[in-house]
Amino acid sequence: MKQWVALNLLIPQEFQEAVSNFLMEQGATGIVETEEIPGVRLKAYFLRDGKEKKVAHALRQYLKSLERLLSQKVSFSMDTTLIPEQDWGENWKRFFKPLRVGSRFVVFPPWERAGLKRGQIPVQITPGMAFGTGTHATTQLCIQVLENRMKRKGLSVLDVGTGSGILAIAAAKLGAQEVWAIDIDEVAIEGARENTEKNGVQGIVRIRKGGLGRIRKAVDVIVANIDLRSLMRLRMPLLRHLNDHGFLILSGILREQEESIRQYYLETKALCLVSVDHQEEWSCLTFKKEEGRAKK
Repeated sequence: MKQWVALNLLIPQEFQEAVSNFLMEQGATGIVETEEIPGVRLKAYFLRDGKEKKVAHALRQYLKSLERLLSQKVSFSMDTTLIPEQDWGENWKRFFKPLRVGSRFVVFPPWERAGLKRGQIPVQITPGMAFGTGTHATTQLCIQVLENRMKRKGLSVLDVGTGSGILAIAAAKLGAQEVWAIDIDEVAIEGARENTEKNGVQGIVRIRKGGLGRIRKAVDVIVANIDLRSLMRLRMPLLRHLNDHGFLILSGILREQEESIRQYYLETKALCLVSVDHQEEWSCLTFKKEEGRAKK
């Protein structure tokens, strides 16, 4: 039976953004944030596979580096809790309720009724250990941009780091002709397949385990809601998979990282910046590929 680990962390509120981002980069597939006196409590979920011990060690080192950088003591408390598979859904039910995302989408779990209004589009997501229930700002930003950029039916889309499959499902429901969804995590792949079937878009969304090398064609829209390091590493592979005049949507970027990633992609001379959107501390950058080849 699978087990997961919830890493419980109480930190000062001013460190919430930095620590949340660090935990996501370490592989957390969900983070619950609640305000408590005298700070904020973060509960980050990891699959129990031995790596979670390294995460706790890395977090302690990261907090020490913050102390050196800021020349101040970072007070925190941390503990871990094991969560058996049968208890996982019950943990999510306490806070995962129907959520309106963008102008038309309503994201909801299987145990809730969507309560749709006219023109709204339902997306049913079963919570699991894959990122993407619609509650995180980066997911919401990407869905909003997909709505704005997919006005024409029949486009092809690539979702890099699909997680739960929520962005791939949204693209399919916006009228994409075909959607490729890739992820390197087996748990994410299983969850994405389940969610695409529940939303009736399995004939449109093709899910593959692995990296960009699994996809042998270029597409009209690429959305990559992943960590900064991966965005830096995948710059040229992403461009090679994007058709001329296609849109590249990047998120998983903190506002203070925005300028560096913007310049890094613009220096290819293959892209122009179309829009920059913000929600909370997060940014979403949208580029359009200009005709011709990118600089190698």
